[in-house]
Amino acid sequence: MHPGATHATAHSHRADSYRTLRRRNDLPPVWEQVGANAEMVAWPALQLTRCPYPLDVGLERFHHGEKTEYSLLLHFGDDHVTQNLPQWFGHYNGRQIIEAGIKESKRVFFLHHFKVRTAPAIYLQERLVLFAANFIRWATRWLDEQADPQANTLNLRQMGIKRQVQVGAHVSAQVIEGAQGKMLRFSACSAFSGRVLALRPGRSP
Repeated sequence: MHPGATHATAHSHRADSYRTLRRRNDLPPVWEQVGANAEMVAWPALQLTRCPYPLDVGLERFHHGEKTEYSLLLHFGDDHVTQNLPQWFGHYNGRQIIEAGIKESKRVFFLHHFKVRTAPAIYLQERLVLFAANFIRWATRWLDEQADPQANTLNLRQMGIKRQVQVGAHVSAQVIEGAQGKMLRFSACSAFSGRVLALRPGRSP
């Protein structure tokens, strides 16, 4: 996407424009699949009421069970975004993922509280936060795939990243190794009392 392009969205609870678009005579007959539960139709260079210049307009439709929600994507720029709707949809959602990552770095890893002052040290702290975020996700997935499931296994995926960092990283546990493999047993005084993380014999990161 061109760096000078402008992207925006308008949700159904803030605007009624999507209702007008659905009643247009030139509404495309087929909605294109752009996500697991998302479809789109689009109009290039559409002249909207009270807008001085034409915009590329994408009408999104999201299916949540029996409920359907709508949203609009607006674009102004040289890119022909309406010619590739999955790419347009993915590009905009990619921006949201980046914003979510920035929010996580501040609220989960507290990157907004710099403990250093020099530029190299700040750079290093930023990179360590990125490494930590990626490592936790990798470890969660690896344990989910390789661990020995038991009735009292700690569900890391259900915990989420925030609780893993702010709670899980501070509880006490005992490492047990035997013929049946390795196990991490959490202390009875911890928030995860009675829970374990077990690996089958021969399994290691």
